[in-house]
Amino acid sequence: MYRSRIYYYQIDSDWKFLIAPCMMVRTRPIKAENSTRGLGGHRDTLQLHFADESRAVTSPVLVDVDRRPGVGVVTLNRPERRNAWTVAMQSGYYAALAELSASPEVRAIVVTGAAGSFCPGADVEALTVYTETGTTNPLAADIEQPEWFPATVPKPMVAAIEGPCAGIGLVQALMCDVRVAAPDARLSTAFVRRGLPAMHGGEWLLERLVGAGVAHELLLSGRTVDGSQADRRGVVTECADDPLERALQIAQDMAERCSPAAMAHVKRQLWSTHRRTLAASVSAVDEVVDDFLSSADVAEGVRSFVERRTPRFAGLAAATPFPGESP
Repeated sequence: MYRSRIYYYQIDSDWKFLIAPCMMVRTRPIKAENSTRGLGGHRDTLQLHFADESRAVTSPVLVDVDRRPGVGVVTLNRPERRNAWTVAMQSGYYAALAELSASPEVRAIVVTGAAGSFCPGADVEALTVYTETGTTNPLAADIEQPEWFPATVPKPMVAAIEGPCAGIGLVQALMCDVRVAAPDARLSTAFVRRGLPAMHGGEWLLERLVGAGVAHELLLSGRTVDGSQADRRGVVTECADDPLERALQIAQDMAERCSPAAMAHVKRQLWSTHRRTLAASVSAVDEVVDDFLSSADVAEGVRSFVERRTPRFAGLAAATPFPGESP
């Protein structure tokens, strides 16, 4: 059973912040009529249960570990606000990623949003408070993980993008390894149109992923592009009419056919390549390649290829995010 204490923050009428402790637990079964869209039968899910039920509110993050074998699905869940970002959502999202990172059963992660919206950026009510106080929510400092935490998750992450995906919502998608967008999804950096500099590492991620030319245009204009335009610019990996289904297919293929240990190492390599020369990258792999060659995963990978079957790799034992590192 997964257990992780997190906190839900809500602005009260005096613009102060309340804290309501809750627990994230694994429960079974959940009937189809009570589940999120497109699911049938019974399934395992991670739900948030509040210690004080009188203060309970809808969880801003849902986690499903039984939609596809080996795949954890994280859903940003504030449909009444189109999944606008809050400190509560960040706390819950990062806690969910930490839980899934530590589970050997989960080999790939899909991130999506409820009700046909990924995340339109920071909640405008919170932004209004910040303009009045001249600072961001101080409770953000209480979140255990750093702001770039999703980029340190050692398992492949696939974003399924529908509807608006802007500001910090776009940054969260950019920290995923693969991004699948609906053709009519709406993506925007948005920051300069709110009078803000590029935040949350958005400029670093965009320039790294799409090159300086596209990054400069999107960040300086703050304009909105649809999913098809984002695909042509390299902001997303591909377009699909049903991005969640396609994301699940990609994640399931990784979970079934790829070594979790090898994928974790590749992610570490990818996030650190810009800090190294080509020679240093080759040398770094040479230092660990013998460990891989003598591992059960490589033996299984070669054997399954010769026998023309799906490999049976072991899961990562209590995998944790890359320790002490930032991209």
